[in-house]
Amino acid sequence: MVFNYLYNMITILKADKGINEVDFDRAYDILIYAYAQTEAEIWGENYSRISKEDFKEIVNYGEVFLAYKKEQVVGCVRLFKVNSVTFSFGLFAVDFSIKGEGIGRKLVEFIEKEAVKSGASFMEIEILKARDIRVQSKIDLHEWYTRLGYVFFGTDSFVALKPMEAEKAEKLINPTVFDQYRKSLR
Repeated sequence: MVFNYLYNMITILKADKGINEVDFDRAYDILIYAYAQTEAEIWGENYSRISKEDFKEIVNYGEVFLAYKKEQVVGCVRLFKVNSVTFSFGLFAVDFSIKGEGIGRKLVEFIEKEAVKSGASFMEIEILKARDIRVQSKIDLHEWYTRLGYVFFGTDSFVALKPMEAEKAEKLINPTVFDQYRKSLR
């Protein structure tokens, strides 16, 4: 599926089993770098958000979309179904060297439309943040999502929200919470 934006000529494609190695590696590198830069206070230095093998599995499952500019991957996002009317997204990252060009906004707009095509009425997202440490990138994310129409509706602990990942929560270096947001898509 292709969607071309006139502004900056961004093309968004669904990644799948047929993704070439160069595009896969570039998307993975963008993702790992972005999370390492924005979650050091949560996981520590040299944090790797997801293994290459796990990312490949999600790509093969057909939940990842890639943004291209001039035929080069510049961003990625995972879209998945929460329930019959609610979708969510994660593994969202854009190349930091071209930050501010609207690529992230275009990715979010695209996956919102994809979710609606699949029957979604709502999109829910989470921002993982250190509970007692103010980090500018997390403040910026809150403001950005709010501008996109996402409404904050609650905060919960890592373990309460992701009980299946309790073992992963043991690796947190600071007390951490998820801020939760929702947007009506219809």
